[in-house]
Amino acid sequence: MKLNAQSSFEELLERVNMLSIPSSKEGMAEVYLVILTKLIPAATLPVLSELINGKSGTVLLYGQWKNRIIKIQVCYEGDKMSEALAYSLSKKMAIKARTENAESIGLVLHHLNVPEIIQSAITGWTAGQYDLGLYKKAEEQNGKIYQDTLYTYLPKGVNESVARDGISIGVVQQEIMTLVNMPASHKSPEYLGQWAQRSAATFGYSCTILDKVKLTSLGMGALLAVNRGSHQPANLIVSHYQHPDAIKKIELVGKGVIFDTGGLSIKDSKNMHYMKSDMAGAAAALGTVEACARLGLKVEVIAIAPVTDNSVDSTSTKPGDVISSYAGKTIEVIDTDAEGRLILADALTYAVKQYKPDVMIDMATLTGSIIAALGTQAAGLFTKNDQLAQSLSAAGDASGERVWRMPMYDEFNEDMQSDIADIKNLGDKPYAGSITAAKFLEVFTQEHPAWAHLDIAGMGFQPNGFGKSHCATAYGIRLLLKWMSM
Repeated sequence: MKLNAQSSFEELLERVNMLSIPSSKEGMAEVYLVILTKLIPAATLPVLSELINGKSGTVLLYGQWKNRIIKIQVCYEGDKMSEALAYSLSKKMAIKARTENAESIGLVLHHLNVPEIIQSAITGWTAGQYDLGLYKKAEEQNGKIYQDTLYTYLPKGVNESVARDGISIGVVQQEIMTLVNMPASHKSPEYLGQWAQRSAATFGYSCTILDKVKLTSLGMGALLAVNRGSHQPANLIVSHYQHPDAIKKIELVGKGVIFDTGGLSIKDSKNMHYMKSDMAGAAAALGTVEACARLGLKVEVIAIAPVTDNSVDSTSTKPGDVISSYAGKTIEVIDTDAEGRLILADALTYAVKQYKPDVMIDMATLTGSIIAALGTQAAGLFTKNDQLAQSLSAAGDASGERVWRMPMYDEFNEDMQSDIADIKNLGDKPYAGSITAAKFLEVFTQEHPAWAHLDIAGMGFQPNGFGKSHCATAYGIRLLLKWMSM
């Protein structure tokens, strides 16, 4: 998306035939006085109290500028404007505006005035231009228009780099949503690796792919056990961005199950088609590295993505099997549908041994239990590090990609004890499933003092406006970028 920033509000009006205006309820008075009264005759302009007659709403008005009709879309919500609200409102308006048949749309932001809020609004607008119809013919797009240029007017003192960075983040989100939304017929471990390598070559960072031969020689038995029933070989993607002024090494580990049938512990068919999203953690980790490179952030960040599908075959790992791991621990596989923690076990161990990070965060669409606990409003945050928990929570609240801290009591370790192996991959109790999964992962972190696990099962793929059903959200990218910048 191209940026076309005008030097005044009047110049913006000359270039567009529709305006989109995000606002808090508190800010609607300024929108009314400064913008609406300029475009809509007093005789036809409703009084402010009629426009904002609820806690939130979207209003479509028609104004006039130099004998041209201007559509005006105003979306308001919340008492005060914030980064999270600006992103949400702008994304919502962008999705709606695509059906308004407007040739050019101006995103009105000069009333927001705060650079971070303006950047979030632009990110939301860019992400909202995403097209979910990946395989639709052009004539079947139902009249939706993609806005390839962002017209806006930035207030004095706000540099255009703020807007350009907002566009960059939104574009990365679009890329990651596409990766997650792609069906398994169109993606594979090899495809995801090629995407990561193209990104690295384009934006100036490194990417290494460990293929199945290398994984075998390293002894990554847990990842290979999940891959056993697939004709598509597993891989481990390592993307590495390092700014010369970076002072902290950050490791991101993302679950990359291309498609999850559940293996021999097969899933119910009703919602299995959603399992194309089981690599949302890996996609978010890889996308965050690309975003850091695009923005030139002063960080060192490494994304490690163990990638495979979990298929059914005569060679598939069976419930009750005992497998090896890169950490040297044996694992009794109670349920082959608890595969995410197996591939993460090898990836976490590799991350610690090979890179010795200062901070390590993994993201995974790991358990249905976290959806039962938190729904689709926050990811589960698991860590024993209070400082890390507080900083991630603050970043989640600021970005709108919220997290909620869950307990990590050592009493839960008992649930993962195996009679036959060092550990088992599933407890036998019908509760606390997201916690015992986190406790399983903890075993493979080498007691790293600054590790956090984010269970994003309810956040990475959900109904979010782009279509009639569930689709990708690119959750985690804005959370981590905010966390790194705090």
